Amino acid sequence: MIFLVTYNFDWSVVTDRWRLFVEGAWVDLWVASIGFALACALGLLNALLRTSGLPVFAVPSFLYVQVMRGVPLYVLVLWVYFGVANITGITFTSFQAIIIALALTGSGYTTEIFRAGLGAIDRGQTEAARSIGLSRVRTYGHVILPQAFRIVVPPLGNTFVGLLKGATIMAVIAVPDMVFLANELNVTLFTPFEVFAAVALLLVVMVLFFSAVVYLLERRLRIA
Repeated sequence: MIFLVTYNFDWSVVTDRWRLFVEGAWVDLWVASIGFALACALGLLNALLRTSGLPVFAVPSFLYVQVMRGVPLYVLVLWVYFGVANITGITFTSFQAIIIALALTGSGYTTEIFRAGLGAIDRGQTEAARSIGLSRVRTYGHVILPQAFRIVVPPLGNTFVGLLKGATIMAVIAVPDMVFLANELNVTLFTPFEVFAAVALLLVVMVLFFSAVVYLLERRLRIA
């Protein structure tokens, strides 16, 4: 309480540099979106392998999910950025490293989401589609996936929000997102409360916005 009385708040640090915070937030959103798109692609592929009924595919898919969900994002970012280069000689930029890490982490969750969505569709629909001559690919593309999409939208939205918040960890490998830029301001001006409060507020606004979008999309799909 004494701190709040004696601390000289300087919100001009934020208001005078609002463009900097917006640019940083855009980096977070851009990186999270690409990572999420890749996570969905990997997750769908992995879910199809998991539900193939073939142990040669299902077992590695299961192990992949457990590893990706068990390794902390922070560790995965450092491993991709530093570890892979040290072992293989293949180097990634900081942007590439965080996107790969988000995609791998996210795919551990999207795999289970897609698997649950596919499993919720009655097997009789697959058999009916095959009986009228549809190939396995067309059965999934025209019958199974469109129905599963309605089921997976809400949990996928939650996964995106999680990746958006997790993306802020990119500051540790010097990606100029809003956390990194806020820390640079803090080092120069020593105003930690103001700059990180601005970061927190931006994150809350972004999360609330996308949560509302997911909710509205879910309602529309439910009505349709």
